[in-house]
Formats: sequence, structure tokens, C-alpha cells
Amino acid sequence: MGVMGGCCKFLALFGVVPLSVLVAVLFETPDVLELSPDQLAGLEEASASDGAAETAEPSAPSQPEFGTATSDGMGSGSMFDRIAFAYDKTNKFLSIGLDQRWRNALINDCMRLQKGDHVLDLATGTADVSILAGESLRALGDAASQAQAASVMGLDPSSEMLRRGVAKVEGQGLKGMVRLVKGDAQDLSTVRDIDAQGTLAEPSSGVASDSVDKISMSFGIRNVPDRSLALQEMRRVLRKRGESKVCILELSLPSGEKFLSKVARTFITKVVPLIGRVATMNSGGEEYQYLERSILKFPKPTHFAAEMARAGLSVRSITSFAYGAVNLYAASPSLPASA
Repeated sequence: MGVMGGCCKFLALFGVVPLSVLVAVLFETPDVLELSPDQLAGLEEASASDGAAETAEPSAPSQPEFGTATSDGMGSGSMFDRIAFAYDKTNKFLSIGLDQRWRNALINDCMRLQKGDHVLDLATGTADVSILAGESLRALGDAASQAQAASVMGLDPSSEMLRRGVAKVEGQGLKGMVRLVKGDAQDLSTVRDIDAQGTLAEPSSGVASDSVDKISMSFGIRNVPDRSLALQEMRRVLRKRGESKVCILELSLPSGEKFLSKVARTFITKVVPLIGRVATMNSGGEEYQYLERSILKFPKPTHFAAEMARAGLSVRSITSFAYGAVNLYAASPSLPASA
């Protein structure tokens, strides 16, 4: 059919979505599910009784390359290398510009940064969340940019995404405040610095235990081959105190029966791959089909909250945007009762 044919097909699909639906998404009031410790324990039990079918990642954890979610490399850092040139613009188009609003909610409503915080932004991609965190800390008067260690470390498996992210960080005057590195969310012990030309430094020591105050991960956890390893690493590096936070923003298939939830499901399963093919000039269709499949296979929000709890990260709330298509998980490290 070609790009023009795909574009026309996309426009036809997009045209059936009434303007009122777009307005409703723009002005929706997010649903917030507050979870008590007892409720979270109940979710863990219910999730475990459902078996591995709902929560298991389809890929084998023994895959050698971080992000290799399938045997053909889909979900890997190399996959994101291929679509990096169109990633930012495609995201904004797919979300009708709301992706930045969701990231701002992650920063302002979940992380609630304080002066002196050390932030780890996993799956940083082109550094949107790392930049927001750096700007927030700069506004608080954080002087870490004058010290040897940056306040924000953004980590990702894709060199091409990071290369673009470094340029954005430097353009915002955050060099020194924000450090971008190539690494593996499943093993944070080693990282590699990268510059705006994409040159990788030699491996160096990664993230030490009990060294991070706030952890963010935006639209990346579903691409990790072994989620439990990544969650355990978050727990390891997070400081064990009540103010520490893990904030994960992720897509999922809406389960509601309301009309707008059904529209969101149709958008994810039918329109997303078409937009990806058009935005990447017919070269990224398979990659965006993979992204659709990864959303379909991701656990229900409450089941993922139970996964986090089993890794020692107690989810306090789940905020749902876009009628259940986007969820923000706000968690703290599980602490002994006497702490």
C-alpha cells in the first residue's frame, strides 16, 4: 500500500473518533486508586493465585542483550535505535500531546523532589523525564551540578536515544546536573557514559546500593525481559526511608466497558501500528506492532502493583489517565514495622 496508502487509512480510522472524545481525554479527571497495606497484601495473594499466565513476561530472562524481549530483537536497545529519529514526535502525536502532561504528573504528584535528592531515571530514552527532574532540582536551588556527581542519572539501553537525549540536556543547560548513561535496568552495577556524538566511554561503576532517593521509569518497564530483576535492582539502590519513591508510568490495555475505554482499546490495537509506520516513513511498522503487543501482554494494573510489592516496593496509589490506557504507580520501599 505504501506510506500514502497507510496515511489515508490512518486518517480514515482517526476520523471516526469524534472530536468530543479528544476533548474528553484532554479534560478528563484521572482515577486514583489508593492502596492500603492490607489491600496490597490481598492483591499479592490474588495475583499469585491467578498463576503466571497473567504476569509472566513472554521473553526469557537469559537473553544476553538488555531489552531483547523477543528472539527477533523487538524491545531491545537496538530496536529503539532504529526508531529514535521519529520517537519524540510520534509519541506526541500518539498521545495528542498529553505524554508531557503525564510525565509532569510523575514528577510533581509522585516524585515530589526535594533539594538534595538523587534521582535515577530508568528507560530515560531521549531524556524527557531526566530533564524535567533536573529542571525541578535546579529550581529548588540544588547545587549538585557544582559537585562531582550529577543529581540525575538517566539510563537507557539505546545509544541513539541517549545521543539525542544528551543534546537535549545540553540545550537546556543541564550538563553536570543530568548525566545520561547506557546500561541495563536488570543490573545497575555497570554503566557507560555517552556524548552527543554517540561515543560510548569504557564501562564504569554504576549505581551503589542505598544511594538513590527517587526512581522514575516512563513507558519502559514492559520492555524489560525480566521485570522482577529490574524491580529488585530498584529496591537495592533505593534509600530505605519513607520519603524515597519509585514512580512508574506505563501503558496498559483499558479494561473498562465505558465507550471511551473501548475507544482507547481500539486506538492501541488498530491505530498505533499505522501511526508508527507512517511516522517512520514505512520503516518502523514492525517496531510499533511490537509496542502494541507489549501493551497487550502487560499485566493488569493491580497485578503489576502486586509484582512491585513482591519485590519490596509498596504501591501507595495507581493513577489512571486516558481512561485506563496510562497508569502511574507510586511506590515506596517496604520498611519494617518498627522503621
